[in-house]
Amino acid sequence: MIIRVFHARIRKGEIADFNQIIQEQTVPILKTSEGMLRYYGGVSLDEDTREFIMVTLWRDLESLKRFVGDNWMIPAVTPDGAALVEEMHVDHYQHFEQG
Repeated sequence: MIIRVFHARIRKGEIADFNQIIQEQTVPILKTSEGMLRYYGGVSLDEDTREFIMVTLWRDLESLKRFVGDNWMIPAVTPDGAALVEEMHVDHYQHFEQG
């Protein structure tokens, strides 16, 4: 299983709009993507940071690549969302089985 952690700093005053775009554009795509197992999105409790994260769990790397393409190491948002983002990055992790 692959864990993808997307981080973004949202432009001042745009968090509500960004959240709406995520709910209306990104989440429906995630829900229908083959190999996407779960997703968790959230905003920082410290409002001054204007940080947003989206953690997605993927069955395997091939599933993730089908979703974001060959440039899977690069963060991706919809064009509407990108206009509201100051900076972003993404990290990937291989899940390990707990014993």
